[in-house]
Amino acid sequence: MDNRELERIFDQVRLSSEEEEAMLERLLSEKRRTSPMKPVKKTVTVLVAAALLLMACAFTVITGLDQRFVAYFRGAEEDAQQVSGGVVGVEESFQYENGWTVNIVQVLADRYSMAVLSEVVAPEGTVLDGEAYYLELGMELPPSARNQPASSGWGYGPVILEDEDPGDNRLTFLQTKGARELGAKDLLGQSVTLTPKWLMESGGKKLNVDFSREEQEQSCTVALPEQDSGRTYALSAPIQVDGETMTLSELYLSPISAAFVLQGEMEERAWEESDLARVEEDASLRLADGTEVSVRRMVSQTTDEATGAVHSIFQTDMILEPEDVTAITLLGQTFSLDGLTFTEG
Repeated sequence: MDNRELERIFDQVRLSSEEEEAMLERLLSEKRRTSPMKPVKKTVTVLVAAALLLMACAFTVITGLDQRFVAYFRGAEEDAQQVSGGVVGVEESFQYENGWTVNIVQVLADRYSMAVLSEVVAPEGTVLDGEAYYLELGMELPPSARNQPASSGWGYGPVILEDEDPGDNRLTFLQTKGARELGAKDLLGQSVTLTPKWLMESGGKKLNVDFSREEQEQSCTVALPEQDSGRTYALSAPIQVDGETMTLSELYLSPISAAFVLQGEMEERAWEESDLARVEEDASLRLADGTEVSVRRMVSQTTDEATGAVHSIFQTDMILEPEDVTAITLLGQTFSLDGLTFTEG
Protein backbone atom coordinates (compact mmCIF):
# COMPACT_ATOMS: atom_id res chain seq x y z
CA MET A 1 0.00 0.00 0.00
CA ASP A 2 1.56 3.30 -1.05
CA ASN A 3 0.83 6.76 0.31
CA ARG A 4 -1.55 7.63 -2.51
CA GLU A 5 -3.71 4.58 -1.84
CA LEU A 6 -3.77 5.32 1.88
CA GLU A 7 -4.84 8.90 1.17
CA ARG A 8 -7.70 7.64 -0.96
CA ILE A 9 -8.86 5.51 1.98
CA PHE A 10 -8.76 8.49 4.30
CA ASP A 11 -10.78 10.52 1.82
CA GLN A 12 -13.68 8.06 2.12
CA VAL A 13 -16.23 9.23 4.66
CA ARG A 14 -19.00 6.69 4.39
CA LEU A 15 -18.68 3.08 3.27
CA SER A 16 -21.28 0.33 3.31
CA SER A 17 -20.40 -2.90 5.13
CA GLU A 18 -19.97 -4.62 1.74
CA GLU A 19 -17.57 -1.90 0.58
CA GLU A 20 -15.56 -2.12 3.81
CA GLU A 21 -15.21 -5.91 3.42
CA ALA A 22 -14.19 -5.54 -0.22
CA MET A 23 -11.62 -2.87 0.66
CA LEU A 24 -10.12 -5.01 3.42
CA GLU A 25 -9.98 -8.10 1.21
CA ARG A 26 -8.29 -6.15 -1.59
CA LEU A 27 -5.68 -4.71 0.75
CA LEU A 28 -4.92 -8.10 2.25
CA SER A 29 -4.73 -9.87 -1.09
CA GLU A 30 -2.46 -7.20 -2.61
CA LYS A 31 -0.10 -7.29 0.34
CA ARG A 32 0.07 -11.11 0.37
CA ARG A 33 1.54 -11.03 -3.13
CA THR A 34 4.60 -9.04 -2.04
CA SER A 35 5.30 -9.82 1.63
CA PRO A 36 5.34 -12.72 4.08
CA MET A 37 1.97 -13.18 5.82
CA LYS A 38 2.96 -12.78 9.45
CA PRO A 39 4.42 -9.23 9.47
CA VAL A 40 1.99 -8.00 6.78
CA LYS A 41 -1.08 -9.04 8.76
CA LYS A 42 -0.09 -6.77 11.63
CA THR A 43 0.78 -3.87 9.29
CA VAL A 44 -2.47 -4.06 7.33
CA THR A 45 -4.54 -4.39 10.50
CA VAL A 46 -3.00 -1.24 11.93
CA LEU A 47 -3.37 0.71 8.67
CA VAL A 48 -6.98 -0.35 8.11
CA ALA A 49 -7.87 0.40 11.74
CA ALA A 50 -6.34 3.84 11.36
CA ALA A 51 -8.19 4.40 8.10
CA LEU A 52 -11.55 3.42 9.59
CA LEU A 53 -10.91 5.60 12.64
CA LEU A 54 -10.14 8.59 10.47
CA MET A 55 -13.24 7.91 8.38
CA ALA A 56 -15.38 7.94 11.54
CA CYS A 57 -13.72 11.17 12.69
CA ALA A 58 -14.22 12.74 9.25
CA PHE A 59 -17.90 11.78 9.33
CA THR A 60 -18.31 13.40 12.74
CA VAL A 61 -16.68 16.60 11.48
CA ILE A 62 -18.84 16.73 8.34
CA THR A 63 -22.19 16.01 10.04
CA GLY A 64 -21.15 17.82 13.21
CA LEU A 65 -23.25 15.57 15.44
CA ASP A 66 -21.66 14.07 18.56
CA GLN A 67 -21.94 10.27 18.58
CA ARG A 68 -23.63 10.40 21.99
CA PHE A 69 -26.53 12.28 20.38
CA VAL A 70 -26.70 9.60 17.68
CA ALA A 71 -26.82 6.87 20.32
CA TYR A 72 -29.44 8.70 22.38
CA PHE A 73 -31.80 8.90 19.40
CA ARG A 74 -31.02 5.25 18.51
CA GLY A 75 -29.75 6.36 15.14
CA ALA A 76 -27.08 5.34 12.67
CA GLU A 77 -24.36 7.54 11.22
CA GLU A 78 -26.37 8.27 8.09
CA ASP A 79 -29.24 9.57 10.27
CA ALA A 80 -26.98 12.35 11.57
CA GLN A 81 -27.24 14.11 8.21
CA GLN A 82 -30.90 14.83 8.94
CA VAL A 83 -29.99 17.12 11.85
CA SER A 84 -26.64 18.49 10.70
CA GLY A 85 -28.11 21.96 10.15
CA GLY A 86 -29.16 22.19 13.79
CA VAL A 87 -25.82 21.28 15.37
CA VAL A 88 -23.68 23.84 17.20
CA GLY A 89 -20.27 22.83 18.53
CA VAL A 90 -19.51 24.59 21.81
CA GLU A 91 -16.52 22.92 23.53
CA GLU A 92 -16.46 25.27 26.53
CA SER A 93 -14.81 24.09 29.75
CA PHE A 94 -15.53 25.68 33.14
CA GLN A 95 -13.18 24.85 36.00
CA TYR A 96 -14.06 25.65 39.59
CA GLU A 97 -12.00 26.22 42.72
CA ASN A 98 -13.53 23.20 44.42
CA GLY A 99 -11.94 20.93 41.80
CA TRP A 100 -15.02 20.32 39.68
CA THR A 101 -15.21 20.84 35.90
CA VAL A 102 -18.25 21.31 33.66
CA ASN A 103 -17.81 20.93 29.91
CA ILE A 104 -20.49 22.23 27.53
CA VAL A 105 -19.92 20.06 24.48
CA GLN A 106 -22.63 20.61 21.89
CA VAL A 107 -26.12 21.97 21.25
CA LEU A 108 -28.74 20.44 18.95
CA ALA A 109 -31.65 22.77 18.13
CA ASP A 110 -34.69 23.11 15.91
CA ARG A 111 -37.42 25.75 15.69
CA TYR A 112 -38.98 25.17 19.11
CA SER A 113 -36.51 23.17 21.21
CA MET A 114 -32.86 22.81 22.08
CA ALA A 115 -30.84 20.00 23.66
CA VAL A 116 -27.50 20.60 25.37
CA LEU A 117 -24.84 17.91 25.75
CA SER A 118 -22.65 18.55 28.81
CA GLU A 119 -20.15 16.67 30.95
CA VAL A 120 -19.48 16.93 34.68
CA VAL A 121 -16.07 15.87 35.96
CA ALA A 122 -15.63 15.47 39.72
CA PRO A 123 -12.32 15.87 41.59
CA GLU A 124 -10.12 12.78 41.54
CA GLY A 125 -11.34 10.20 44.04
CA THR A 126 -15.02 11.16 43.73
CA VAL A 127 -17.11 8.46 42.06
CA LEU A 128 -20.17 9.50 40.04
CA ASP A 129 -22.38 6.46 39.57
CA GLY A 130 -26.09 5.71 39.53
CA GLU A 131 -28.96 7.74 38.11
CA ALA A 132 -29.91 9.99 41.04
CA TYR A 133 -28.03 13.09 39.84
CA TYR A 134 -29.55 16.34 38.67
CA LEU A 135 -27.52 19.01 36.87
CA GLU A 136 -29.13 22.45 36.74
CA LEU A 137 -27.95 24.31 33.67
CA GLY A 138 -29.24 27.86 33.31
CA MET A 139 -30.47 28.78 29.83
CA GLU A 140 -31.37 32.40 29.08
CA LEU A 141 -32.05 34.67 26.12
CA PRO A 142 -30.99 38.33 26.17
CA PRO A 143 -33.86 40.67 27.11
CA SER A 144 -33.99 42.08 23.57
CA ALA A 145 -34.76 38.61 22.17
CA ARG A 146 -37.67 37.86 24.50
CA ASN A 147 -40.64 38.68 22.32
CA GLN A 148 -43.20 37.35 24.78
CA PRO A 149 -43.41 36.61 28.52
CA ALA A 150 -41.64 33.43 29.56
CA SER A 151 -44.31 30.77 29.99
CA SER A 152 -44.40 28.59 33.06
CA GLY A 153 -44.95 24.93 32.37
CA TRP A 154 -43.43 21.57 32.99
CA GLY A 155 -41.24 18.97 31.36
CA TYR A 156 -38.72 16.29 32.17
CA GLY A 157 -35.41 17.02 33.82
CA PRO A 158 -31.96 16.24 32.43
CA VAL A 159 -31.14 12.80 31.10
CA ILE A 160 -28.00 11.01 32.26
CA LEU A 161 -26.57 9.36 29.17
CA GLU A 162 -25.16 5.86 29.27
CA ASP A 163 -22.04 5.73 31.45
CA GLU A 164 -19.38 3.43 30.01
CA ASP A 165 -17.45 3.44 33.29
CA PRO A 166 -19.78 3.81 36.32
CA GLY A 167 -16.80 3.77 38.64
CA ASP A 168 -15.16 6.92 37.28
CA ASN A 169 -15.61 10.59 38.15
CA ARG A 170 -17.48 11.66 35.02
CA LEU A 171 -21.12 11.91 33.92
CA THR A 172 -22.70 13.10 30.66
CA PHE A 173 -26.03 14.95 30.73
CA LEU A 174 -28.58 15.93 28.10
CA GLN A 175 -30.73 18.96 28.99
CA THR A 176 -33.65 20.26 26.96
CA LYS A 177 -35.58 23.52 26.87
CA GLY A 178 -38.54 24.84 24.88
CA ALA A 179 -38.72 28.24 23.20
CA ARG A 180 -41.66 29.57 25.22
CA GLU A 181 -39.96 28.73 28.49
CA LEU A 182 -37.22 31.11 27.38
CA GLY A 183 -39.66 33.87 26.40
CA ALA A 184 -39.51 33.40 22.61
CA LYS A 185 -41.88 32.18 19.94
CA ASP A 186 -39.06 30.19 18.34
CA LEU A 187 -35.32 29.63 18.71
CA LEU A 188 -34.11 30.15 15.15
CA GLY A 189 -31.09 32.46 15.12
CA GLN A 190 -31.32 33.12 18.86
CA SER A 191 -28.32 33.50 21.18
CA VAL A 192 -28.66 31.47 24.37
CA THR A 193 -26.47 31.91 27.45
CA LEU A 194 -25.65 28.65 29.25
CA THR A 195 -24.61 28.76 32.91
CA PRO A 196 -23.89 25.74 35.14
CA LYS A 197 -25.77 26.24 38.42
CA TRP A 198 -25.56 23.19 40.63
CA LEU A 199 -25.28 19.39 40.80
CA MET A 200 -27.27 17.40 43.31
CA GLU A 201 -27.63 13.74 44.21
CA SER A 202 -30.48 12.11 46.14
CA GLY A 203 -32.04 15.35 47.26
CA GLY A 204 -28.69 16.82 48.24
CA LYS A 205 -28.11 14.41 51.13
CA LYS A 206 -25.08 12.74 49.55
CA LEU A 207 -23.77 15.35 47.13
CA ASN A 208 -24.65 18.99 46.59
CA VAL A 209 -22.26 21.12 44.52
CA ASP A 210 -23.09 24.79 43.98
CA PHE A 211 -21.26 26.17 40.94
CA SER A 212 -22.80 29.62 41.41
CA ARG A 213 -20.82 30.28 44.61
CA GLU A 214 -17.71 31.12 42.63
CA GLU A 215 -16.62 34.77 42.73
CA GLN A 216 -17.54 35.12 39.06
CA GLU A 217 -20.28 32.98 37.54
CA GLN A 218 -19.01 31.17 34.45
CA SER A 219 -21.14 30.98 31.32
CA CYS A 220 -21.00 30.90 27.53
CA THR A 221 -23.28 32.26 24.82
CA VAL A 222 -24.26 30.01 21.92
CA ALA A 223 -25.64 31.27 18.61
CA LEU A 224 -28.34 28.85 17.48
CA PRO A 225 -28.78 28.01 13.78
CA GLU A 226 -31.15 30.01 11.61
CA GLN A 227 -31.85 26.94 9.50
CA ASP A 228 -34.97 24.92 10.29
CA SER A 229 -35.05 21.26 9.33
CA GLY A 230 -38.73 20.85 10.22
CA ARG A 231 -42.11 21.49 8.68
CA THR A 232 -45.32 22.95 10.14
CA TYR A 233 -48.80 21.69 9.31
CA ALA A 234 -51.88 23.86 9.61
CA LEU A 235 -54.65 21.76 11.13
CA SER A 236 -58.11 22.53 12.41
CA ALA A 237 -59.08 19.19 13.86
CA PRO A 238 -61.26 18.56 16.91
CA ILE A 239 -59.60 16.58 19.69
CA GLN A 240 -61.01 15.32 22.98
CA VAL A 241 -59.04 16.38 26.06
CA ASP A 242 -60.35 15.66 29.55
CA GLY A 243 -63.81 15.12 28.11
CA GLU A 244 -63.81 18.55 26.44
CA THR A 245 -63.49 19.34 22.73
CA MET A 246 -60.40 21.34 21.81
CA THR A 247 -58.79 22.08 18.44
CA LEU A 248 -55.50 20.65 17.26
CA SER A 249 -54.51 23.75 15.32
CA GLU A 250 -50.84 23.27 14.47
CA LEU A 251 -48.33 20.44 14.23
CA TYR A 252 -44.57 20.86 13.84
CA LEU A 253 -42.28 17.97 12.94
CA SER A 254 -38.49 18.05 12.90
CA PRO A 255 -36.06 15.12 12.71
CA ILE A 256 -35.93 15.00 16.54
CA SER A 257 -39.17 16.51 17.84
CA ALA A 258 -42.93 16.85 17.51
CA ALA A 259 -44.68 20.01 18.70
CA PHE A 260 -48.38 20.78 18.62
CA VAL A 261 -50.82 23.50 19.68
CA LEU A 262 -54.19 22.86 21.32
CA GLN A 263 -56.74 25.65 21.48
CA GLY A 264 -60.03 25.87 23.35
CA GLU A 265 -61.51 25.99 26.82
CA MET A 266 -60.30 23.46 29.37
CA GLU A 267 -61.92 22.61 32.64
CA GLU A 268 -59.90 23.73 35.65
CA ARG A 269 -58.25 20.73 37.31
CA ALA A 270 -54.99 19.64 38.88
CA TRP A 271 -52.34 19.21 36.20
CA GLU A 272 -51.51 15.67 37.27
CA GLU A 273 -55.17 14.72 36.70
CA SER A 274 -55.25 16.00 33.13
CA ASP A 275 -54.95 13.83 30.03
CA LEU A 276 -52.13 16.13 28.91
CA ALA A 277 -49.93 14.92 31.78
CA ARG A 278 -49.89 11.49 30.12
CA VAL A 279 -50.10 12.45 26.46
CA GLU A 280 -46.77 10.81 25.57
CA GLU A 281 -47.83 7.40 26.88
CA ASP A 282 -49.48 6.36 23.61
CA ALA A 283 -48.49 9.20 21.29
CA SER A 284 -46.87 8.09 18.04
CA LEU A 285 -46.04 9.10 14.50
CA ARG A 286 -46.84 6.84 11.55
CA LEU A 287 -44.35 6.76 8.70
CA ALA A 288 -45.08 6.12 5.02
CA ASP A 289 -43.83 2.53 5.30
CA GLY A 290 -46.19 1.80 8.21
CA THR A 291 -43.60 2.13 10.96
CA GLU A 292 -44.82 3.63 14.23
CA VAL A 293 -42.38 6.02 15.94
CA SER A 294 -43.02 6.78 19.60
CA VAL A 295 -43.16 10.32 20.96
CA ARG A 296 -41.23 9.61 24.10
CA ARG A 297 -40.02 12.53 26.18
CA MET A 298 -41.58 15.87 26.98
CA VAL A 299 -39.37 18.90 26.39
CA SER A 300 -41.95 21.38 27.65
CA GLN A 301 -45.67 21.94 27.95
CA THR A 302 -46.82 25.50 28.49
CA THR A 303 -50.05 27.47 28.45
CA ASP A 304 -50.39 30.86 26.80
CA GLU A 305 -52.01 33.04 29.46
CA ALA A 306 -53.46 35.42 26.86
CA THR A 307 -55.13 32.84 24.59
CA GLY A 308 -55.28 29.71 26.74
CA ALA A 309 -53.54 27.69 24.00
CA VAL A 310 -51.46 24.73 25.15
CA HIS A 311 -48.05 24.37 23.46
CA SER A 312 -46.46 20.93 23.76
CA ILE A 313 -43.01 19.81 22.57
CA PHE A 314 -41.80 16.21 22.66
CA GLN A 315 -38.69 14.40 21.51
CA THR A 316 -39.18 11.61 19.03
CA ASP A 317 -37.94 8.09 19.65
CA MET A 318 -35.52 8.24 16.73
CA ILE A 319 -34.10 10.60 14.12
CA LEU A 320 -36.60 10.74 11.27
CA GLU A 321 -37.39 12.56 8.04
CA PRO A 322 -40.43 14.82 8.63
CA GLU A 323 -41.67 14.28 5.08
CA ASP A 324 -42.05 10.55 5.84
CA VAL A 325 -44.64 11.17 8.57
CA THR A 326 -48.21 10.48 7.38
CA ALA A 327 -50.20 10.62 10.65
CA ILE A 328 -49.97 11.41 14.36
CA THR A 329 -51.82 9.74 17.23
CA LEU A 330 -52.55 11.78 20.37
CA LEU A 331 -54.71 10.70 23.31
CA GLY A 332 -55.89 7.68 21.32
CA GLN A 333 -57.03 9.82 18.37
CA THR A 334 -55.29 9.60 14.98
CA PHE A 335 -54.94 12.55 12.61
CA SER A 336 -53.88 12.02 9.00
CA LEU A 337 -51.47 14.49 7.38
CA ASP A 338 -52.30 13.46 3.82
CA GLY A 339 -53.28 16.45 1.72
CA LEU A 340 -52.68 18.96 4.51
CA THR A 341 -50.93 22.26 3.89
CA PHE A 342 -47.48 22.65 5.42
CA THR A 343 -44.66 25.17 5.44
CA GLU A 344 -40.96 24.32 5.57
CA GLY A 345 -38.38 26.28 7.49
